[in-house]
Amino acid sequence: MSVRWMMAVVAMVALEMTAARAQLVWYDSGGFEAPVFSPGVLNGQDGWVSAPGGTSGDWARVVVAPEPTMGGQAVRLEVGDSQGDYSVMERSIPDPLAAGWKVVIVTFDIYRIGPRQKQNLWWYWFDSGEPTYGLQWDLSNATHPFGWNPGAGSTPTVFDQYVTLKMMWDFNQMKAYSWYNGVLVDNGIPITGISTLTGWGIVLAHDAASGTGADTVWIDNFAIHVVPEPASVVALAGGVLALMGVRRRRTG
Repeated sequence: MSVRWMMAVVAMVALEMTAARAQLVWYDSGGFEAPVFSPGVLNGQDGWVSAPGGTSGDWARVVVAPEPTMGGQAVRLEVGDSQGDYSVMERSIPDPLAAGWKVVIVTFDIYRIGPRQKQNLWWYWFDSGEPTYGLQWDLSNATHPFGWNPGAGSTPTVFDQYVTLKMMWDFNQMKAYSWYNGVLVDNGIPITGISTLTGWGIVLAHDAASGTGADTVWIDNFAIHVVPEPASVVALAGGVLALMGVRRRRTG
C-alpha cells in the first residue's frame, strides 16, 4: 500500500472521528435574541419560567443595551437587600438520557459586578444525584461549577465582563468536567445517582443577612448540547480496513 493511500486513510478516519464527536444542539437560547425573545419579563418566553421572591426579588427579565449583553439582548436577575430575596429562571427540556445520549454539555455566559459579589448565584439540574448543582459563592468570591459535590473544585470569579461557564457530564465514563473562563476546573469528578436530566435552573439568591447588599447578574447564550456516540468511527474503521484488504489483493 502506498504512503499516499495510507495518508488518505488516516485523513478519512480523523475526519470521521471529528464529525462523530461534534456537538449537537439539544436546546439553544440563541442569545435570548429577537424575534424569539422580547424585552420584558422572561416568564412564558420560549418555554422559560421565571419568578421573583422575597421582599424585593425581581422577575428575570430580557434586557437590552446599555445593560451588558453579548449581542442585542440578555437576561437580568436582580435581588434587593433583604435576606430571602431571589430571582429565578428555569426551563424544562426533553430528557437527553432517556433519548440515549451519554454526553451532555451545558454552557452559558455570566456577568458579575465587581469588585466583589454580594450574593450567591446558583445553577442546577431539576434532578437528583451528584453533581447536579453549582454556584458563585459570595464568601469565597469563587466559582464552584459543581458546588460542594465530592471532588469538586473552584476558581476565582471574574468581574465586570462576560465569562463562559461550561459543564460536561460524561455518562460513558461516569465523570464530570467543567471550565470557567477557558480554565479547566474539574477534571473528571465522579457522577453518582443521576438517572434523569429534565430541566435547568439559574437563581440569584440573597442568602446572606439583610443589609449585605443588593445584587444583579446577567445571563446570556444559554445552551445544552449532546455528543453522539462514536459508533460510526468503528464502522468507518472497519470499512477502511476492508478497502485496504481489497487494495492489497488487487495490487498483491
